[in-house]
This record gives sequence, C-alpha cells and structure tokens, in this order.
Amino acid sequence: MSDAPRELQNDDGLPILFGVPDPFLIRLSVQPGEVDAQGHVNNAVYVQWMDKAAFAHSAAVGYDWKVYQNLGSSFVVRRHEIDYLAPGFEGDRIVVATWPTRMEKFTALRRHQIVRESDGKVLVKALTTWVYLDTKTGRPQRMPADLVTAFRPRADAD
Repeated sequence: MSDAPRELQNDDGLPILFGVPDPFLIRLSVQPGEVDAQGHVNNAVYVQWMDKAAFAHSAAVGYDWKVYQNLGSSFVVRRHEIDYLAPGFEGDRIVVATWPTRMEKFTALRRHQIVRESDGKVLVKALTTWVYLDTKTGRPQRMPADLVTAFRPRADAD
C-alpha cells in the first residue's frame, strides 16, 4: 500500500509532477548511512529505493512474495538504466514514484522517478527491465493476464 497522498506538493505549494498521473508512491527520509563520503546519497541507495518501491507496488496490487511462491514464479531484474540528475542529502524528504510502462510475454518495463519533496527537484529518473521467471527452472515464463491487469501498465511522458 502506498503511504503517500495521491497529489503531492513541494514546500512552496507547487504540485510535484510525475511521468504519469497517479503513480505508486512511497515516501522516505535520507538516513545518515545512506550518504557517502561526498556528502550526498550513494548511487546504490537509489537502486535500493527503486527495488523497495517496486516490491511495495507489487504487494499493493495483490502480488506479494507469498503469491509469487504459490505461482512458482518471480520477477528478476535484467537491467537498470539510471539518470542521476541532482544530489540528495541527509535529512531530505524523498518521494519514490514508480509505474510499469510495458508488460509483454515475460518482460516488464518499470519507470522510477525519485524527487526531493521540499523543492520538487527530480534527483533520479530510471527504467528497470524485469524478466518473469519460473522459479524452478529459472527460465522465462509468460506473465498471467490477471497479473498484467493488476499492474496497469501505461505509457508515460519519458
């Protein structure tokens, strides 16, 4: 379940815009251990946040880990494409938005947009390619139609 309101505003009351209307959102604050020696959020932390948002979204639409175990299948990451646009800093309030853009056969594309809530600055834009696998064989498996429907893949502005 998303713990963020559907329409977000920065501290000046301006709307925070995402690549699609109504993405799945999680909110968090940058913790001291997530900042590197240069004083900004470590690049690997953004990937952790993206995974956290993807798994939370999956659970929110009815596909938590137990459901995948019962299905004998799972999504695994094949590729991350990440554009680091601005640094995040300790204490920043962060919004991670995510939405699937394409889900065909056994490949799913998911976008992420990571924003600093105070000023609405986009810190990261990313695209992750996921592959749906049979967990016993490790081979790609066609996604069930009801799974695709639950995720509501949609085109975006990116």
